[in-house]
Amino acid sequence: MGVNTQDRRRTNRMDLQVTLLLRQIGEKEARGVINVDVFDLSQSGIGFMSDTELNVGTTYESDVHIWTGDIIHAFIEIVRCVKSDQGYKCGGIFIGMPEGDWCRIRVYETYQNYGR
Repeated sequence: MGVNTQDRRRTNRMDLQVTLLLRQIGEKEARGVINVDVFDLSQSGIGFMSDTELNVGTTYESDVHIWTGDIIHAFIEIVRCVKSDQGYKCGGIFIGMPEGDWCRIRVYETYQNYGR
């Protein structure tokens, strides 16, 4: 019917339940650690639910606990944050992620796609 429902993202997304600890960069006073629930993770970015509203355009330092038990230390720029019934649905892009960490996400993404 003329509507293109094709996914326009540059990379495929995957569902993954992990916890992310965020610390905002550039604030004079630390707001502390924000616990979030990740629902979407790809090589380029991350989608998560938060109880705290995050400002679009801000950058956070994060520790992403992945499926292997390892921690990926990354910087995330918030590109969207929308209020929902469950809290705030946020999305961010990875900034300057080391290639080794990027590859670990790619391996899991490939594994997920193979299983589909």
